[in-house]
Amino acid sequence: MELVVIIYGIAWLIVLLYLLYIHFTEKDKLFRRDNWKLSLFVITFAPIIFLVMLLCIPISCIWDRKGKTDALKKEEREREMEKEQVKKKQAVENFKECHDSLVDATVIEQIGRKLLSVNFNKRRIPEELQMMVVGKRIPTDQEKILGVLDKIKLLDDYSLELEYPDGGGIGGRTYINIKEPNGNLNRNFFDFMIVEDSPLGALQVYLLNKLWHHLPMYWHGYYDRRFNVFSKKDLSQIKVRSTKTRGERPLKPSDIYEEENDLPEEALACDVTPKVTRYEDKYYVSCCYWSEFGGLIRELVEIKIENNKVTEFLDANREVLYRYHCGIMY
Repeated sequence: MELVVIIYGIAWLIVLLYLLYIHFTEKDKLFRRDNWKLSLFVITFAPIIFLVMLLCIPISCIWDRKGKTDALKKEEREREMEKEQVKKKQAVENFKECHDSLVDATVIEQIGRKLLSVNFNKRRIPEELQMMVVGKRIPTDQEKILGVLDKIKLLDDYSLELEYPDGGGIGGRTYINIKEPNGNLNRNFFDFMIVEDSPLGALQVYLLNKLWHHLPMYWHGYYDRRFNVFSKKDLSQIKVRSTKTRGERPLKPSDIYEEENDLPEEALACDVTPKVTRYEDKYYVSCCYWSEFGGLIRELVEIKIENNKVTEFLDANREVLYRYHCGIMY
């Protein structure tokens, strides 16, 4: 576009200079009947074209600078993505080097079930009204969560608060926030927590980070809802809908479904044992969950704890053990 403007601008300037030359050398030819309209048109619009040419120079510079900046940002994003992919692959390889879990599967299941059984109240009653209505103070969300996750503590004068969805938009989820002493809410909750540098500490970091998948949500937010699978018993309680048009997997929302059934033998045979291991200075937590929009999935998380602070949390891998789609489109 700017090249076209420049070409037209140069053409206008040439014509204008030619007319000015005629004006000063052959005045009698300038305002001839067959020339004066063209002369008037050129003289009128030539300054505009000239100004456009002048404006094109800074605009072009700004545009080029923006293009270079965007290109650099894109390259930087691509480099970061490549680095992250390398880290994920390395995390998977490190996990393969670990064999036995450092935390017994029954302990993992016990902590996980206790956390997921917590009843969260979306509407909080002030303490003075709690005493009047129920006769005792109701535990806060922080007390309920950290009462289970005893290897995690908050810094002094900081508190944990849940930000429940307000029902606006096309969907929402609950956020875990840290309330700072000045009243600000911060979603980087691990920045304000003291964590025990141990396998149990790493497990509780994982459970807290994934807790939002089990907290209140609505509408499109339900795409992210999960059901933790700690044992074969959990698999036996999952119900699926089978399609009348057999042979097509993964199932699609357009399929026609029959009544609910138990998981097929293929899914029930999957190993869903949770694991917490360590390789060098990093912990690895591997747990399974069921998603109505993905099926049975085992995820691997890499966690690094330094000086009782979580310095790295990487979702390293998600392996689909059994693919499934419930057929619902919100």
